[in-house]
Amino acid sequence: MHKSFKLAALAGALSMAIGGSAVAANHDLAFDGWTVSNGQINENGDGTASVCSGGAYDCSTIAAGLGFKQIQVTAVAGTVGAVAGDSYIMTIVTDQNANTGDTNFFSDVSFVKMKLNVGGGGGTTVNNNENGISSRQTISEISGTAGASASFDSTTDINTGWSVSGTPIVINQSLRDDGDTSISGDDFRSNFDYTSQNDSDPNSATYGERTGFTLSVDQTAGLASAGDPLSVDDTQVFALREVQGTLSTIAGNVALSGGTASWVAGDDVKAIWLGQTINLDSVNATAGGLGSSFGYLSFENIDSGVNPTTEFGFAASNAAGAWAWDPNGTFGPAPTLTP
Repeated sequence: MHKSFKLAALAGALSMAIGGSAVAANHDLAFDGWTVSNGQINENGDGTASVCSGGAYDCSTIAAGLGFKQIQVTAVAGTVGAVAGDSYIMTIVTDQNANTGDTNFFSDVSFVKMKLNVGGGGGTTVNNNENGISSRQTISEISGTAGASASFDSTTDINTGWSVSGTPIVINQSLRDDGDTSISGDDFRSNFDYTSQNDSDPNSATYGERTGFTLSVDQTAGLASAGDPLSVDDTQVFALREVQGTLSTIAGNVALSGGTASWVAGDDVKAIWLGQTINLDSVNATAGGLGSSFGYLSFENIDSGVNPTTEFGFAASNAAGAWAWDPNGTFGPAPTLTP
């Protein structure tokens, strides 16, 4: 599957999730555990991890083809998050020639809840389908040539309506291109992580609305010069962190030369960290180099309406000043200039 199409698909999923309509599922319907061989999907997998194994659900095939299978999944007594007789349509889509364990792999698994006996069976059935969907999209691609390698991975869970719960979901995207060792400055890495939490109280006026989120974006550009061993660590790094609402759980403050930023649990708080290091003396075969590193740091309490507290400076890598980080743990581990 071409990477541009994958990115487009991911962008659509992200727009749905970040809009506040998606939260983690409140059921035990497993997305994983199924297997595929030359496009033929086996919903039972190895018999241990699939929703169709273990006895919690009864499964029957509705339609199947290469890279496609649709299954009626019916809960039995004792199923978590469902009552006996609850029925779902599980749809699995993958590449037509896919095999479990492929280096390059795409899949989309979704569940739609319904109260309709798809396979017949006699008697009168009432179409009383419930709004919502539980879906997971997975993309993985690894490619490489002599002296270069690249990888792309993405997992996106979308859960709405009947599958809504207050448990957060996580969207992960990573792109890594280590470039060609014979070319200068062509390494690139990017990571995107998003976690959303929604109101799961059906009696609440804000039921289903987003109550908090975390956002993490990292981009690293390798600036090394081909054939220059002293420039191997030359790097530029950008990092953004944001926490808000019910997922902003730590109060804190950070003092910089530009002032002090402070916040309490629940505030919408954002941090930006930018760093670059270049060995300016590499041509002279010596380490270090005046002005070879700089850093920029910004902390902002968006809810307060106060301008961001910032600092910019030139320093040795990961020293004080502009290389500092939030000591309170609000934004997790500090970014680094590791290439």
